[in-house]
Amino acid sequence: MKLDIVVERLSRHAQRATYAAVGGVVGRIAIGVMHGRPKTHENSWVVAKNKKGEPTGFTAEERDPRFPGQGEPINTADGLRQWLDAHE
Repeated sequence: MKLDIVVERLSRHAQRATYAAVGGVVGRIAIGVMHGRPKTHENSWVVAKNKKGEPTGFTAEERDPRFPGQGEPINTADGLRQWLDAHE
């Protein structure tokens, strides 16, 4: 699955997912999965597992105003795949 699709769905449903979960779904390592992407509201739904579920390096203004959204971040690739299947 493409990163743009994953990020768009997370944003549309105000759901956080960790870098590791997203990386596992798109076939990239967690540390570089969002490398080079701008700090936009849409990209703020991909978050760090060990930073209280917040996106790394984002200011409050750069995060989506709906943040933190729906419940806890999805933190496994399998969990994110299941969520994505249910949220097309």
